[in-house]
Amino acid sequence: MSALDHSVRLARIDVTRTVRKHADWRTGSSSVLGLVMYVVLVAAGTLGGGYLGRWLGRSLAAGEPLFGIGPFSVSIAGGILALCWLIFTLIAAVRAVGQRGTLARPEGVLTIVPTRVALAGVYLAEFTYVVLWVLGPAVGFGAGLALGTGTGLALVAVPTAVLAAGLSAVAVGYPVGLTVRHVVSRYAFVARNRGVLIVAVFLLYFAALLTGTVDRLMTALFEPMQASPMAWYADLLFLGTPGVDASPARAGGAVAFTVVLTVIGTVAGTRVAERHWFSDPALAGTVPEPVAQTVAGPGIERRLEGMLGPRTAALVALSWRRAVRAPLKLLYAFFPVLAMAGLLGDVVRSGEIPASLPFVTLLFAAWAAGVVFTLNPLGDQGAALSSTLLSRVDGQTFVRAHLLAGLAVAIPIGTALTAVVAVLSPIETGTALALVIATPVVMALSAAFSIGIGMAFPRFEATNVTRSMKTVLPSRWAFMLFSAYLFVTAVAGGVVYEPDVREPAAAVVSWLLPFGLGVAADTLVLLSAALLAVAVLLPVASYRRAVRRFDRYTLS
Repeated sequence: MSALDHSVRLARIDVTRTVRKHADWRTGSSSVLGLVMYVVLVAAGTLGGGYLGRWLGRSLAAGEPLFGIGPFSVSIAGGILALCWLIFTLIAAVRAVGQRGTLARPEGVLTIVPTRVALAGVYLAEFTYVVLWVLGPAVGFGAGLALGTGTGLALVAVPTAVLAAGLSAVAVGYPVGLTVRHVVSRYAFVARNRGVLIVAVFLLYFAALLTGTVDRLMTALFEPMQASPMAWYADLLFLGTPGVDASPARAGGAVAFTVVLTVIGTVAGTRVAERHWFSDPALAGTVPEPVAQTVAGPGIERRLEGMLGPRTAALVALSWRRAVRAPLKLLYAFFPVLAMAGLLGDVVRSGEIPASLPFVTLLFAAWAAGVVFTLNPLGDQGAALSSTLLSRVDGQTFVRAHLLAGLAVAIPIGTALTAVVAVLSPIETGTALALVIATPVVMALSAAFSIGIGMAFPRFEATNVTRSMKTVLPSRWAFMLFSAYLFVTAVAGGVVYEPDVREPAAAVVSWLLPFGLGVAADTLVLLSAALLAVAVLLPVASYRRAVRRFDRYTLS
């Protein structure tokens, strides 16, 4: 068997395992949901690409200015595609730093085939994943462009350009990421503090989003990337398209450039892989430092015993220790903040706080209170779950301890944050005071609801952050149901509290209803008030359900 055959077989095994993992209906609802989301996203990208390509093709064939600005420029398109290439390269590097940085069963693979063959298998597998995501939208865009312009060359040129760019991005990004992974895992100081470093990188990235540094960086990189060979992919993509001055020489250069980058990336990646894959982690065989003792040590537990009792205090302290030892699991509490990064960036740059931000802050505080310690209490127990179930801890003690562990930290921070934003915002004093008073109540209700959801949909398997770092995250169903509860409650509260929201909300609901049904604003207010009443009662039922779930829970 040739070296290429070995690489293809290794890639096929890797892809087959991944596809089976995400397509196996027996592995649970999370895998099914992930597969459905993939199909929906790729289908939407393909249809959207076809529509965009047809519209662009018609505009180019008719010689119309795009967006009313001016004629199409392949140079500008090249700069945009070059920046997209840079993003794809960064994604490939991040994957190499994470769980794609080592081989599955490396002892067996590396004793049978040379390192360069194994690395080529990884490259082929990574390129296959790129194909699975981008080939459909690329074919859709090419087909739409061909229909719009009346030329069939786009059917071949567009997928070729996209796949060539994806291959070169993998060839460049993977060795860069593997180098970073080697530094992180093979040097003692970095490996010992990698959890803190990852959190610091996340905070720096978030700060860059808020201050507009990312936008300024992309703007600064546009002209250099526009003049780079990566911009030649635009000439290949629009080759033969009427109304576009695509250069056949640069299109051919894009193909040659892809081959050169792939060869260089394979040679460089082999050198890095030989050093990384045949070395041991810096902390292998050592005893980890007791970092959690400085935050939730015996002294804190003893003080808690006087207020909460020994069993509740032990569970609270244990939850805090787990959070300190695995700080990465706390990052998902900031998902809503990432979603509103644009709004926060405008606030930082303008120095003005909009009237809606205090309400958004309250919603974020409710989210954080519900996801940190209460959205997967059984799964967070890990190997200690059997001992906890066999101990004298009952359901009420277990549930109450997890609620206290989260709320004792979240309520002071969330209330103070809401108060600061409310005071600095242009809302009335009475409204600001009502928000501050409501914050701890809303956070308590949110946590009480989330613990029932978390107990009903536990998740025990760990998710890879890197190949050597894992953390247990709540299940997708828990995330979705909890998020839906907060969203519906927030919308209902907005309709009841703010009169200006009622008419637009009624119009949206009427548009969503089937069979031409509609709802008046007054009726929507009554329905929203009823939903709010249910939203207040649901946490009580959820809390009781969580207690019964623990008392009756058995390990299969």
